[in-house]
This record gives sequence, structure tokens and C-alpha cells, in this order.
Amino acid sequence: MSREKRGGETEPVRNYILNRIIREVEGSTDNWREGADKNKSFMVQQADYDKLGRSDFVKEARELENQGLIKIKWHSIGYEIERIYYRLKDMDRIYETVGQEPKWHRLKTAKECVEEYAGNTKISWLADYYRDVLSEIERGKYPSDLEKYGTLLFQCLNAAADLREPVFVRIFSSKYLGGSKVFEKKLKDRVIRVGKQYHPMIDEAMKEYQALSQLYLETYGQELELKGELRIVLEGREVDLAEFPYGLVLNTETLKNAGIPEEQKIRKIITVENKANYMSMPFEEGTLILFCHGFFSPLEREFLVRLETVLEALRTAGADIEYYHTGDLDYGGVRIFRYIRSRIFPLLRPLNMDVAQYEKYQEYAVEMEASVREKIKIMEEPLLQPLIEKIGAEGKVIEQECFLLGNCETSSQS
Repeated sequence: MSREKRGGETEPVRNYILNRIIREVEGSTDNWREGADKNKSFMVQQADYDKLGRSDFVKEARELENQGLIKIKWHSIGYEIERIYYRLKDMDRIYETVGQEPKWHRLKTAKECVEEYAGNTKISWLADYYRDVLSEIERGKYPSDLEKYGTLLFQCLNAAADLREPVFVRIFSSKYLGGSKVFEKKLKDRVIRVGKQYHPMIDEAMKEYQALSQLYLETYGQELELKGELRIVLEGREVDLAEFPYGLVLNTETLKNAGIPEEQKIRKIITVENKANYMSMPFEEGTLILFCHGFFSPLEREFLVRLETVLEALRTAGADIEYYHTGDLDYGGVRIFRYIRSRIFPLLRPLNMDVAQYEKYQEYAVEMEASVREKIKIMEEPLLQPLIEKIGAEGKVIEQECFLLGNCETSSQS
């Protein structure tokens, strides 16, 4: 019996012709669909004979013709076959003969599965994800996510999309995925990629924990670190945080429950990307300094949006209130600035994020990755455009901590 090499061992080749037909049908645009009814054919190549052996190939073809599954066009009767014809309406029989499930049936089952999970969410970003998965099926491709993860990924995404307050990752995993470490071991990376593609609050420059935080999935509690002028109301009592001139942290429960009174002394807000720079900035009357650790978490963002609403009312009434951000002079720093401006403080302006600052600390610049350099070259952020173009041209970046190595006068740019 003819054999082929597989993993160093030989095994019989069975149903070679039918499997070749299946590959051709499944690789087409429409021939795999249920109810397809066309006559198709393929030309027999020397590779077919080499794979199975000429006599065994001819023998298999004769048997299939006797079963009514194919028709043979001979080049030399009984010895060499020129072409093999088959009918798409016989594909169900062909699949049954080789013991496989028809492609149309596999995709129909996949579609029903995806539609069920899509029907159980009203979250727009997740609906967009499912829409793309269904489009993949419609194009004749079995969803890669369903093939790799089964329905586990869909369970996870639906559960995460329904979260309205932070939950620790392992508690989430235990409750929804059947084990405390299932999420971290099997799904974390894929969930983050889906989030970066579809979730409106997840930026591609976010670190893992920052992206997960936007889904309310936490490895630790959400906390806002700050120093300066801010008044909040807790348990009916007003608290003046200026009483803590060296700074403090508002934990998860405080962020959720703190009220923000209309009377505020804040006339300037500065958001700071890096911890060392935040720590080095002294208390200043009328100023609120916020450590953003890159991207603010959802609870931080919601709290600060409420604060901005209060301050905007004061500004409308005549108060002069300014908003600044200072961060790394790199791709991530630009994206963080744009994120805070578009999601929290619309009047945000850059602080120590200009070409002059870049040139001043040029000796501390380090080479950036080629792929990131290409990304920053096509970025658009009007308030940082000269800096963006400078970084793209130089191909080097400067971390904000370097500003502490010299005497840096705090200055804002219009």
C-alpha cells in the first residue's frame, strides 16, 4: 500500500482525491456554501502521482467513479488521468465519506454561536467586534478566536463589558471563567488586543494593566495620587486636601463616593506622567498637581471629569483656570497628552513639551524603535506638532525624568 512520510514515520494515504477536492472547494470564495450546484474539475499533476503512487491513484479514482462521486477524463486509459470532474451537489457525500463536517455546516454553527453572544450585549464596542467576527464567517473563514479559544473568549468579553466598577482579575476569572488563573494564562493578551482595536477608551500606547483598567479589570485598586488645592465632600463633611501639602492618594472607594463642591480655589491643574517628576513638584497655592501614571483609570477619569465640570462653571463665571500636562517627549507621551485632552480636560495645554525642551536635553536622548518612529511621523496633534516633527526627524526620544538632571524652568507653551 502506498505511504507518505509524516513525522519520520510512514502512514497509509487514504481518500487522497476526496481530500484534494475538499481543499479546493473550501479554498474558493463561494463553492463551499450550502446548496452550491456547479460542475468543477482539477487537472491531475505529477505531484498527485508522487504523493499517492500512480497505480494507487488510478485505483482510487476508479473506485470513486464507480461510487458516482467523480468522473475521469483519461489521457491514457487505465494508466494516466488528465482531469477529474466532480459536482458540488455531491459535497455532502464526499465529506461523509472522509468523515469530515462540511465547511458550510461548521460556519453555520459558528455563526449561530457568535450571534448568540452578540445578542447578549448592547455595548457598542463589543458589538463592533462581533460584527467583524460575523463578517469573517460570511467571507468563508472560520473565526480564529473561536477556533483558538472556543466560547471562552466570548464569555470573558461579555462579562467584562458588563462591569461597572473595578474587580480584581482573579476574582473576575473565578466568577466568570471557572478558575482564578484562567484569564491570565489563556485570555489576557487577546482581550487586550481586542480592547486596543475596539474599545474607545483603550489607547494603543497603554501598558497591559492600563488597558485592563479601562475594562475595570484590576491587578490592584484604582487610586488617584495628587497634591494641592482640592476640596471634596465625604460622608457629608467637606475636606480640604490642601491640608496635605506633600500629597495623598484617593483610593477606589473615595473616588467612587467623593463629592466635589462648587467652591474651589483651583486656578491651575497640572497632570504629570512620571512619578519622580510629580514628587519633585512642590505644593503651590491655587494649583492641583495630578500624577497620571501614563493613562488615568476609569474611576480616576470619571472623578476628574466631574471636577472639570465644576471648574468649567467657575471659568464661565469669570475665573481664570488653566490646564497643563507634562510628560515624556516620545510617542507615548504625545498619545497620553492627546488622551487627557480629548477625554478629560479639553483646554489642556503642554508644559515642557516643546522643541526647546527637546533640544535642551538632547544629550539624554535615546534611539527609538524604527516601527515607533514610523508611527510618530504620521501622528497629528496640533498643540504638539512641532515636537512630533522634531522627534520623527531625529529618531530619538527623551524621558521626562531627565528634566530633573538640570535646572528646568517651568514654562507653558500656547
